[in-house]
Amino acid sequence: MPIGSASDTIRKFNAVAQANEETLKKNPYSDTYKIQQFDTKNYGRPPPGSKTEARGVKAGVHVCREILFLCETIDQNAEGEEPHKWVKFGKLFNIYSFYSDKLVGMLIRARKYGLVHFEGEMLYQRQDDEKVITMLMALQEIRESLTASGDPANCIQIRRSSAPAPFVPPEVKEKPKLRPIRSDSVTSSKAKFEAPSSINTESDPLPVLGKPKKPWTPKDTSKAPVFCTY
Repeated sequence: MPIGSASDTIRKFNAVAQANEETLKKNPYSDTYKIQQFDTKNYGRPPPGSKTEARGVKAGVHVCREILFLCETIDQNAEGEEPHKWVKFGKLFNIYSFYSDKLVGMLIRARKYGLVHFEGEMLYQRQDDEKVITMLMALQEIRESLTASGDPANCIQIRRSSAPAPFVPPEVKEKPKLRPIRSDSVTSSKAKFEAPSSINTESDPLPVLGKPKKPWTPKDTSKAPVFCTY
């Protein structure tokens, strides 16, 4: 194997030492640590060309596919007309749970990019089953405009060919609330209980508490019981 000159070897060692020094400047536990300064454009972004950036771009493509699949699922099971089809969260949760457990996260992402609309900051199962999720764009338009951005900070981008249609809240008919059925016996008992009772104090006087009762004395003493004593 050919051996390089001494100057090439020294240059390589200096490059390694320089890279190690730059790494120690970013390590808060080293003696040469310096507070990092970031501009607004590069703050929170991975270093260009790093593996972290490559993973972020790959994750953006995955999120783009997940949001598109969510919009297709809503369109297949929704009511109303395009571009504002709607579906209730409880129904969508039962359908989407067969494919993924990231429904709420994908809904928040889709709302961030102006694809769907729903009330509240978070959706919870059982509690928000009657909340309405409305699409803001037609499915074909979403397929044409939704693409991965290639930027780890913003996973996807929307390329609109026209201005978005004004959002009109859908008219959702509320189900009538069912009242519990009561039997005749319960209804009559309740009526008797709530009806004011009339008390005749002359014919049926109330007992006075605290006084002893009078001892019983027979009217005919000949028929009185006889007690034997020994």
